[in-house]
This record gives sequence, structure tokens and C-alpha cells, in this order.
Amino acid sequence: MNTLHIILGFQVSQIRIADAVHPVNGPSVMLLTTEAPVEATTPGVAVHSFSPAQVLPVYRDMQHLLGPALSHCALSSVHEIPAGIRLLNAAEQLATADINAMLHFVLSYCLAVDAEYSAALLHKLVRGDSDLFDFMNRNRLQPWSVARYAEELGLSLRKFNQLFYEKYGVSPKHWLLEQRLNHARELLVSTTSKIIDIALESGFCSHAHFSDSFRKHFQMSPSEIRRDSGFIPAPTLP
Repeated sequence: MNTLHIILGFQVSQIRIADAVHPVNGPSVMLLTTEAPVEATTPGVAVHSFSPAQVLPVYRDMQHLLGPALSHCALSSVHEIPAGIRLLNAAEQLATADINAMLHFVLSYCLAVDAEYSAALLHKLVRGDSDLFDFMNRNRLQPWSVARYAEELGLSLRKFNQLFYEKYGVSPKHWLLEQRLNHARELLVSTTSKIIDIALESGFCSHAHFSDSFRKHFQMSPSEIRRDSGFIPAPTLP
């Protein structure tokens, strides 16, 4: 499975891709997608790796910045984008606090500085199976079972699970649950909707299933998340 690797080069250093050693000129950010392992071999460089499933929601948020895929853009195995030390330090601090925020931050920077290459790389990583990608994104909040998604795509359940895992590195059941829970969390802290309505809008068939899944994922109940966000819905008028 192809993986997105973000390499933060704080100084002149080296990384290893499979059995080959590559220089890092630094200070810079390097983006690459490969199935081979990537590791730092000298101090002054940090490697952060992301599966397509982790990149997918960020890709969706940034689609308005990407533009069309450019077939003429050659993707080298190692491509450096100059970056200041302050930006690299901020990215590394974010990686410790919130790895998804770090991913969003670094990709935003790379798209601003080197849009053509960065967009082509993301298209290649995520859009390899565009029909599957588009369908799953469009219908991720439908209250469907995994078997229903497979049926809609004209695939056996076994084949669908296999294709999805090969592409995104997680099962469709896991991915759908995470998408629905994250959507519900956004609604809880930004709307006055009732919790049961949020559950149904997010693809859950019952309040009990939603609450149980939410608590397991976030270690807090939906009501606790809403309360801790500081967003208190206005009382419902009789």
C-alpha cells in the first residue's frame, strides 16, 4: 500500500528509502509516496507517515486548492520544498499534539509554495480508484451497512473489503465509523440540534448505537463533548 511520507529536514541530513540513501539538503519539507519503508538515518530530520485513509479527509477539505490532476507533472522519488526553521518547528510541535492538524498544516504550506507537484502527488495517492473514492465520500453518512456499499458498487462483500483495505489501509467499517463520528462531533459543538437528530444525520440508526460508539471513540459521551466545548444549546420552547 502506498503511504504518504512527510519528511521535515531541519538541516543537512539523510533518509533511507528501502535500500537507497538520499540526501536532505534542509531546511525543507519533503513529500513522497511509496510502498517502501522510509526512515531517518542521521539527526536533524523527522519522518511522519500517513496512510491514504488518514490523508483522505484532508484531501477532501483541500479539493478546492488542488485543481485538476496534471498528467505531465513528473513525481520524483525525492522532492524538497524549501521551508523555514520556524515552520518546521511548528509542524513538529503539531505532530506531537495533533498529527492530523500537522498533516493539514504541512500540506497547506506545500500547496501554497509548490502547488503543481503537491497536488499531483495527492491526486496520485488518493484518486487511484476515483469511482470508489467519490462514491464512498458522497454516501459516507448514509445509514447503510458495509454490505450495502458493496452491493451499490456491484462488488461482493469480500472483494469490496479487500479493495478498500488495499487502497486505504483500514477496513470500510472502520473508515465509515470514523467519518460518521467526526461528522457528529462537528455538529455537536456547532449546532443546536438534538443528539438523536445528529445521530441520524450522521448515519447511525439508533441513539444507543451512536452514544456507545461515540464514547468508545472519544472517551466522552456526546453530551460531555458538547458541554466541554462551551457550546450550550438554547432550551427548546414548549
